[in-house]
Amino acid sequence: MGQPILVQRRVQGDIAMFSGDRSLTGQDGARYFAADGVPDNGKLSAAVAKEFFDLDPEIDYVYVAYNHVMARRAGGWDEDLLEAADEALNRFFVFYDGEIDVPIGGAGSGVALAPPGAVTGLSDETMEALRTEHYNATISYLDEVHEDLWIFRVRPDDGPLAYQAGQYTTLALGFWEPRIDELTEDLDDAQRRKLARRSYSVSSSMLAENGSLLDPAEEAAAEFYVVLVRSDSQGTPAVLTPRLFLKGEGDRLFIGRKAAGRYRLDRFDDPTADVVFLSTGTGEAPNNRMTLDLLRRGHQGRIVGVCTTRYLRDLAYLETHGRLAERYDNYEYIPLTTREPENEGNKIYIQDLIESAKLEEMGFALDPERTHVYLCGNPLMIGLPEWDGDTPTYPETRGVVEILTERGFTLDHGRTIGNIHIEEYW
Repeated sequence: MGQPILVQRRVQGDIAMFSGDRSLTGQDGARYFAADGVPDNGKLSAAVAKEFFDLDPEIDYVYVAYNHVMARRAGGWDEDLLEAADEALNRFFVFYDGEIDVPIGGAGSGVALAPPGAVTGLSDETMEALRTEHYNATISYLDEVHEDLWIFRVRPDDGPLAYQAGQYTTLALGFWEPRIDELTEDLDDAQRRKLARRSYSVSSSMLAENGSLLDPAEEAAAEFYVVLVRSDSQGTPAVLTPRLFLKGEGDRLFIGRKAAGRYRLDRFDDPTADVVFLSTGTGEAPNNRMTLDLLRRGHQGRIVGVCTTRYLRDLAYLETHGRLAERYDNYEYIPLTTREPENEGNKIYIQDLIESAKLEEMGFALDPERTHVYLCGNPLMIGLPEWDGDTPTYPETRGVVEILTERGFTLDHGRTIGNIHIEEYW
């Protein structure tokens, strides 16, 4: 772990074959059909298949054997989707945390860092030519919430991004771009010309400048909510956000034209259901966009948003949520912080809020007969189980999923659509 997998690919009609330099299965291989769902059995092949199905709804079949992945997509493949599939395979062979895309350098990576201040080795003319070749969008708006937290919008050259509320897409900048920190990667010439990619959920400011609810159909740009991460817990430097945080309005970058993900509102169709969105940090992004959709469609059930951060300043949408709560009787927002002075000896995490009776004291009962819960953020908060057939084994750290299933809730699993919905990308 810790080094990118080398992926080669070939395409013939609806079939794309991806071949890596490491084994994914034993000799028997494994077949998966999107219509059947993917079992949560802890197998790498199942995780790969799920990642491919989440890339695009038209991918209906995945076969994983040895070091090969064969995927079928009705209507064929385009370059953006092929690149996204390459990235998906890379993720399974890289230790990452937060914003890490492809670890280059750092402890355990096997790749040495160049001295601070090292240059890209490419001429200005070459870098500009690479930008022209690869970049397909412009940063049209930027709100520097603070030095490590941004809200910004990206306007694609060829029209608005098509996506459903809750989904994600890819943002990328070239490895040739400078970093905000002093770390530089020791890249060969071929690597230097490639893109550093990262998947981000599409967020929303929810309110227009005139105070009315935003109309997504009128938005030319997609909004993103991003925290600057310089390195992971192992000291491996991040590759995208240290470059992104040197950009500004009018600067160019790459955006994937295919949105993906099953963390969506179509997991239920009851307009009277209660909906609870639970998130940590920038995991709030997809929940914001889904909250907007619910309010625009006149959802009749109660809607509650909860987000935990270290400090109040890390809650970039706090004021907007407050305005929505004042306007809509069925909406409530609960911000939680862990490092403000008043939290000394009194930290309340989302797990505490759910396990205690605090939500009930606020007048909101978590009733599995009428409530859907959406979870996005820190895996420790979520607490996804490992599955042996239909038997779950929960992590040692007690998470929200375990707490809710004990109360009669059901987790989305395989072909079962429950009332606990997870955004697994972290």
